Amino acid sequence: MRVNLVNNYSSTYNTRRNSYSHGINNKQSVRPALGSRMVHISFTGKNMWQVASITPENLGLGLPEAYQGGEGNVGLELPASLRKHEKVKVKLPDGKIEERSVDARSFMPFWEYNNDKGGYKFLIHKGMKASELADEMPASSFYSANLGEDIEAVAKKMKVSMDEISYVIQSKPNGSGPNAKSKYCLLDPTSVSGEITRLSETTLGETQTIPYRLFAISANNPSYNQLKGEPHYFIYTPHLARASKPYAYDCFGNTPFEAEIVNSDGMRALANTIHKQMNTDEFGHYDPANVLCHDRIAHTYGNHIANMSAAGDTSVNGIKAHIIAHNTGRNYQGATGDPFKYQVVVADVSDAEAMKNLPNFDILQKAKQYGIDSDVLSPRERQIAHAIMDPHLANFKDGAGSYNILKAGISAARINPDNITTGTVSYTFGNEMRSTDMYDAAKFLTEDYAAAAHNDVLNGCTPASLELDNRDALLGRDKTNGLYAAREGFTPFKYDGNNIEQIVAARESNSKWLTNLIWEAGEKGQDELNKLFFNEGQINDGHNVKGYLSPMKDGEILVMGWGRPDEQKGFPITIKGFLKFLQREDIPKEVKTKVKVVIGGGPWPKGADDYKSIMADFDTIQSLDGGAYKHNVMVVDGWFSKRLVGCATYGMFTSRREMCGITPLEAKSAGVPYGATKTGGPVDYTNSLNGFLTKEAVERNPEHYGLTWNHTKEEIDAARVERQSTQVADIYKSMIDEYSADRPSFVAKCKKNIEELIDWHNNNEYNRGKSANRRYLDDIFEVEKGWDARNKNPLKRIVGQFGEYKEELETLMGKTKSKPLKVILAVAVGVLAIGLGAYIYVKNSKQKTDADIKNTDNATAEVKTEKTDVKTAA
Repeated sequence: MRVNLVNNYSSTYNTRRNSYSHGINNKQSVRPALGSRMVHISFTGKNMWQVASITPENLGLGLPEAYQGGEGNVGLELPASLRKHEKVKVKLPDGKIEERSVDARSFMPFWEYNNDKGGYKFLIHKGMKASELADEMPASSFYSANLGEDIEAVAKKMKVSMDEISYVIQSKPNGSGPNAKSKYCLLDPTSVSGEITRLSETTLGETQTIPYRLFAISANNPSYNQLKGEPHYFIYTPHLARASKPYAYDCFGNTPFEAEIVNSDGMRALANTIHKQMNTDEFGHYDPANVLCHDRIAHTYGNHIANMSAAGDTSVNGIKAHIIAHNTGRNYQGATGDPFKYQVVVADVSDAEAMKNLPNFDILQKAKQYGIDSDVLSPRERQIAHAIMDPHLANFKDGAGSYNILKAGISAARINPDNITTGTVSYTFGNEMRSTDMYDAAKFLTEDYAAAAHNDVLNGCTPASLELDNRDALLGRDKTNGLYAAREGFTPFKYDGNNIEQIVAARESNSKWLTNLIWEAGEKGQDELNKLFFNEGQINDGHNVKGYLSPMKDGEILVMGWGRPDEQKGFPITIKGFLKFLQREDIPKEVKTKVKVVIGGGPWPKGADDYKSIMADFDTIQSLDGGAYKHNVMVVDGWFSKRLVGCATYGMFTSRREMCGITPLEAKSAGVPYGATKTGGPVDYTNSLNGFLTKEAVERNPEHYGLTWNHTKEEIDAARVERQSTQVADIYKSMIDEYSADRPSFVAKCKKNIEELIDWHNNNEYNRGKSANRRYLDDIFEVEKGWDARNKNPLKRIVGQFGEYKEELETLMGKTKSKPLKVILAVAVGVLAIGLGAYIYVKNSKQKTDADIKNTDNATAEVKTEKTDVKTAA
């Protein structure tokens, strides 16, 4: 039986939009070297010059939901850099070699604001064409359709022409009510649609069909959308359409495991779409041999293509998929103790049929209903359920005994290493993930990562994305905050190879501009402070400012840190380090007052431990030495523009664990020296010539701090923060000493940073002699070896076979040397075989104590009674 999720699902293709070019930017020749010859020239397999990049975020959309962290940069920059800068040599059918530009296209999950129905959302723009729309539209203009309603049906219902309605992704409005304005992204439908079939979430042994559809970004999009005209796609399913963010969960990982099922559905749909449905004229015969699978949402991709291949689907044979771990902290892993939920993520339809034919299927149904370890199940039923399910999902269990989404990527690479690889985004963090001295870097997965072959690549950053040479670029989410209104006072700058002193002077001018604005707003009150940084909608959502800075004077420094509001970013270390700097008796008070610190990233959940820690130390600084430093520290508890780095003297980035570190790279591109904790990517690209590092990594094992794993996680974290904040205090002192007494060294650091080549196509200096782009193309995908060099044998499934339950007593019979015990066990096995429900439970251990044997022998009389009953029953 199949459970259909959507009745009467329509996959009608809108012929009005059939002229869509699918985002091909002719200026960048994304259809490499084809010109007018729109034919598929790779007759022997997939196209080696084509790459699919799957990310949950993309900064280029200009929507806040698509830029929760640094991965938004990755989603935008990596495919664009591959298209713009890279070429590969391709062997043509006639044997000739031709150099082709890389055709890299990006894919991400669909999502919507306030779309509980799970249908499409439409922007109704009556009286206007899509090309004439404002950058923000009132909330009343957006319509959430019912499942199965297509654009023609909605146009008819809303009484508008087909030129007055568009498929859309709506961002959360800035405010409430019908007139509140929303950012948005217009979509063009493609001909690609279908359905995937996977195990039912509700009924064990049954399957469920999930419809999907591929959308492409429209050329008619707002000015903030950098992807219009580019090859960027969204995969729709009804459940993805109900998610308020493209992750389908928040940036902390706080969500029911059902979100992993939703994301897995998206990956199944993309596997079908990318490898089976885009090799047509409509898509310029897109049939990529290479897939970049970013972050947790894409960790199941290798599992799904393995299932397809093992089932006889040759469309994925020879594919190389690289699964990239962007964050391996426990909060980011996606784990569950429920094997039946996890099975929905990774199993296929063959497993549903096999499960129904199991002799103990009724026990599995009970285990699904109540939980496999529930006391509602008898000990024997729990044993049976585990004996069946544990081998089936053994490849997905982590060190805590949980079923883990990241294990899907690790195991896929281990089982099919010729076609699936895994790695992370810096060499140092790759080592930390595998280090037995830093278990929390990849908690409960350390040994798994240590055993897996790793292909780490230090990622890049495109400096131009900061637009520091553009005075009119945004200094917030939109143009309605006070910083943007006062932008005329911001001094733009651009490095030309000889003007580093001018750039330093521009940043010093900008620091005075910023702190003057902050001081003036702060003196007027909290409302003005909030309006300086945020729009009305953000303020209504809780974005706010804590404290305010006094105006900068000559000789003072502005130290700035920014990032998303979560435990990974380690903001408590930044603020506690500043407190310790101010508390040091060896530093004169007049030196301390020269250091100003602002951290930005939020809004924080007010119950978060890190937020409480930040505010406790903030309050202490406010009152320290009679309030002498009250206006030397400020916390921007809300979205913080990275462009404000153009006002910083130094940066400060104190992550507990840092995979690559986009924010230090952004500081580099502004010529800003910085301090960082000694973890991950910053270790790879930071030295004494461009910045400062703490003496050790943050998340060392508790023994390093005189503790054990028996201490609480809060106690262990407090010891780590305490140790690191002392080292960060040293960095603050080094910064003000350098700026005050060794300006040539400071300027040299500025020059070194701004001259460092950190873009994806030229970060060789810190990437073992080869750019990130070429590491992916040459070392991981091995594109120039050609299709003939690929392993095209069927892939092996990551999912194992169902186990077969054998009574423990039967196993013990073959091991015991005690004749009386053998008799007892034989009787017990006979009872079990007849199924009367009487059984003896004997703990299965490798050695039995004398007391165990004695107690068992004493049970002989009772067993003989059971033996008589058995004969009678027989």
